[in-house]
Amino acid sequence: MSSLIFCITGVALVLAGIVFFRRRQPLFFLRGPIPASYLLGHEYELNQQADVGNLEFAWAKEYGPTFRLSGCFSEDVLMIADPLGLQHILQSPNYPKPRDIRLIAERVFGRGILWATGEAHQRHKRALNPAFSPQEIKHFVPQFQEATEQLVHKWHEQLYHVDMVQLNMAEWIPKVTLDVIGRSAFDFNFGLLDDTAQYNNLYITMRDMFLDSTSPSAMTVLYAAVRRRFPERFGFKMYTTKEDRRLSSFLKAAQDAATTILKRKTEAPNVSTHDDKDILSTLVRSAANGDPKKRLSEDEIVSGISTIILAGNHTSASTFTFMLYELALHPDTQARVYREIAGLRSRIEQGTLLTSAHYDSMPYFVAVVKETLRLHPILPTIIREASHDDSIPLSIALKDKTGRSMSHIPIFEGQRILIPFSVYNRLTQVWGEDAHVWNPDRFFTQKKDVNVGVYGNLATFSGGVRSCLGWQFAILELQVMLFALLESFEFSLPPEGLDIQRIPSILMTPMIRGRLELGTQMPLYVKHRTRGLMKEKETDILE
Repeated sequence: MSSLIFCITGVALVLAGIVFFRRRQPLFFLRGPIPASYLLGHEYELNQQADVGNLEFAWAKEYGPTFRLSGCFSEDVLMIADPLGLQHILQSPNYPKPRDIRLIAERVFGRGILWATGEAHQRHKRALNPAFSPQEIKHFVPQFQEATEQLVHKWHEQLYHVDMVQLNMAEWIPKVTLDVIGRSAFDFNFGLLDDTAQYNNLYITMRDMFLDSTSPSAMTVLYAAVRRRFPERFGFKMYTTKEDRRLSSFLKAAQDAATTILKRKTEAPNVSTHDDKDILSTLVRSAANGDPKKRLSEDEIVSGISTIILAGNHTSASTFTFMLYELALHPDTQARVYREIAGLRSRIEQGTLLTSAHYDSMPYFVAVVKETLRLHPILPTIIREASHDDSIPLSIALKDKTGRSMSHIPIFEGQRILIPFSVYNRLTQVWGEDAHVWNPDRFFTQKKDVNVGVYGNLATFSGGVRSCLGWQFAILELQVMLFALLESFEFSLPPEGLDIQRIPSILMTPMIRGRLELGTQMPLYVKHRTRGLMKEKETDILE
């Protein structure tokens, strides 16, 4: 009976959505693909595509980087990857996250910086900015190196009696990035590379948390569309999906860990956070700040820790996993990066501790990091909503349905906007005709007519008022891991090859095509750089 009532209610709500929430078509003048379904629009297609970006790349090629899509119930949605348009949207406070996206952020992170908007968002940024300044980030290098060397040690143990071993990068790399976060941000050891790890549950929860966001059914897509249109008082929060429950499981695991971390910090005898440089100390100090515009509550601090645990771990781990895949796929690139690493080692005195300046001194090494971020943005699309009527400027010529050239897009309040970072990062007008191809050399010749993002003209870290606060942290972390692992090991594809799908599931997830039941996967072969180097490393370990 309850199932019947639920179905009847669902049908009634769908009809109500059609009758009462069908919006006028404010983007009628724009060209765009025809949806296969009036009810589902393009939302179902986008969620069902085999690889991130397949549909968007094809649409952008046909219609240009700015075009009209259909949401559920024939809602007009603007998809825009135009450089000037993105700069305008991202740098303006008039394009906040829609309510439904904020609700997802709350389910995943709690009421932290990714949930906050307006003045609350500014308050979180003011509290966290000191810890993420370039000067403070440089202090984290030893912690990055320590955690990465522990991974190197583990892999040497795996290779002690063999020349080569297959390892799942999607299993190993998140362990080291979570340990990096713990050591540098919280002065806390998650111990995932130890034999007696206490936080395997948190790691497993994070690893699998987006699996229920993969290939949602038509009913799930419709339910999400109806739920975002109705206030919570209509009861939509009462029915939770499998995805909701998995995201809630992560939030509970992350907040349990965050509470433990915070308690350890605040209850430690003779502890002083006045001069401490770690992010946790900055958060703790914010609770005592006399300025209400910079003060965070204890709940907000716990949410902040949870946010950093996921956002600082999952994105870096996935990016680095794809970086190793590209290096295995392009052995010439891998060899060239190693030559730079070896060249740097030969120029510095033995025993010298590497700094951020050393990593930045290798131009091709840096270009490989940028090219990975360009080709594989882990958050491929973000959603914004216009809070005011506006006119969005364009830098790439656009023709409307009548063939008239347009330099601006008129926008009405409430307009939903999809910003596909994956499309912008592959625009031929920005990156050249080989924009879909791996080519780190492009960063030596690229011209920046419009600067969109905070790093390398990439959209990967977003830009403007809601750009990624920890982008410099992430870049330095990627550099440290790349240097240490390539100095010790060579990476190659399995003999039978490796067909990786870039699965859309909120964040982009690597899986093996045809073997999705295995979950997140990136199996690569690893061997010592040289036998001599292996013996040298073994001696170091014994010492």
